[in-house]
Amino acid sequence: MTKRNGTLFLVLMSSLFLLVGCRNEAGAASEDSTDPIKTTIIGGRTGGAWSVFTEGIAESIRRENKNSIITVEPGGIVENPASVGTNTVPYGLTYAMTAYAAFSGTEPYKEAYKDIRAVSVVIPANYYQFIARADVKYQTLSEVIENKAPIRLAVDQKGSAGEIITRTILQEYGVTYEDIASWGGSVDHLDGSKTFELMADNRINVTGDAVSVPSSDILEASVTNDLKFLSLDQGVIKEVSEHLGMEAGTIPANSYKFLKQDMNTIYTPAILIVHKDVSAEEVYRVTESIYDNFDYLATVHKEFNNLSDFNITNVGKVPLHPGAEKFFKEQGLLQ
Repeated sequence: MTKRNGTLFLVLMSSLFLLVGCRNEAGAASEDSTDPIKTTIIGGRTGGAWSVFTEGIAESIRRENKNSIITVEPGGIVENPASVGTNTVPYGLTYAMTAYAAFSGTEPYKEAYKDIRAVSVVIPANYYQFIARADVKYQTLSEVIENKAPIRLAVDQKGSAGEIITRTILQEYGVTYEDIASWGGSVDHLDGSKTFELMADNRINVTGDAVSVPSSDILEASVTNDLKFLSLDQGVIKEVSEHLGMEAGTIPANSYKFLKQDMNTIYTPAILIVHKDVSAEEVYRVTESIYDNFDYLATVHKEFNNLSDFNITNVGKVPLHPGAEKFFKEQGLLQ
């Protein structure tokens, strides 16, 4: 072999190796993008609406990623961000407000979980609803406070999302639970079903929580109770929403038979969160799976009907995971 031919041979072989390498690299990338996803999502208590939401998201991922194994585990709105933030579980559902509280290390969390990232909105809005028996003589929370009315208030367990919202609203009015008790009223920590059971017996006459609209608990309670909303001052809505990482919103008139006019309040979406170390490719595929299954999700629970291009990226103040951000930008949903 002449020197010239030998040189040509080496060049040809080098080119061949480069082509094969490129093909293998492309093939590996393609193979990676279709590998089954094996992961876990922590949701709500077994049998509750949040367990249904979580299973719907899990099935969306399975539908788009053949042979994927997506395990759903029970959890809680407040507990899930800490589990994801410590990478105990890769994915979880929570409120945008509790995700931000965990990320920033504010109540009810004692430390900041800076490794939390957002994937997408799951349920666009859970509205704070301040409900009273119709025989409470006042129409606004301001009137209750100005008159130091001895209300019998029910709130969820201390440190829960709804309880924190209620307590923060009262604080904006300059009122504490102890003040309510000093007026001859009471504050009890009860779940929704027990609250409305006692409300029917007139042992509770006011309650507040962030729930869907319409709430099944409130609908059921309104069958045997005459109910009404107590309205909140617009300034309080603004301050609380900024403090808790929530949004100002409106519950439309006729969402319940007893609601005759639009009601201004605050709301927070339910979002899917993920640990920052989960790969961008996987999170991209998870985000794409949710986005491509709006129609399926609508058959899982009526709350999914409200999920759309308009609100799927409204995850609040927690940063988006790069994989989710890439997907939304490709869809033209983010700049």
